Amino acid sequence: MIDIHKEIAPYTKQLENHALYKSIIDQESLKVFMEHHVYSVWDFMSLVKYLQNQFAPSAYPWTPPKNKKLSRFMNEIVLGEESDSDNKESHASHFELYCMAMNEVKANSDLARSFVANVSKNGLESSMEDPSIPIAAKKFMQTTFSFINSGKPHVVAAAFAFGRETVIPMMFQELLNKMNIKKEQAQSFHYYLERHIEVDGDEHGPIALEIISTLCGDNPMNWKEALEASKIAIQARIAFWDEVLFRIDQKKHLNLQITH
Repeated sequence: MIDIHKEIAPYTKQLENHALYKSIIDQESLKVFMEHHVYSVWDFMSLVKYLQNQFAPSAYPWTPPKNKKLSRFMNEIVLGEESDSDNKESHASHFELYCMAMNEVKANSDLARSFVANVSKNGLESSMEDPSIPIAAKKFMQTTFSFINSGKPHVVAAAFAFGRETVIPMMFQELLNKMNIKKEQAQSFHYYLERHIEVDGDEHGPIALEIISTLCGDNPMNWKEALEASKIAIQARIAFWDEVLFRIDQKKHLNLQITH
């Protein structure tokens, strides 16, 4: 069995120490970040839905799930991601929560909402051609859907476990620690970050690793492919953060020129 955690440790360390987190110093830089990041909030759900279909398929006539523990786990994730508490005595998907957080700081959520509406209407492929999608976000989503399109559950599970569930708490904690955006400036954004640190770190991350173990089993090729997918997923996030950081710096430089 390959120790994926050990193999990808250099990449996760690079992600943990990324300069992006401390570059978010004001509302303008936060807007740039959120207007890119919202797309990865959205595409996460396709990884979740693919895996839910593996362990808790929505089909009839119904038959009992083969793996009751993982069936419950995937259903719980979907419950939380699609209808979590919005901290205002109601419920919403995490994508909708994120869009609400964007609106709160006057970031533009309309483009992402329009993209998702277009996906529903016209399908993913044509919707991805929309020029309003930030290039970095488009590249990241293309990587996400390349895992799904592989048709290999262990590959999708690796992207889910090592590209999302086990690194999201670390990334979001680094944001909270290093960004210069206080809770009173962006209450919903802080709530979103804190919620994921709590849930993914304590609950979802450990069971996501169990999914990998279940799907790879004693198959060396599956473990090899899972490791490769994990590396690609982390590298895609680093490249995504690199480009967002570039856009934030570009915006700061432009604003500096205007003020002078």
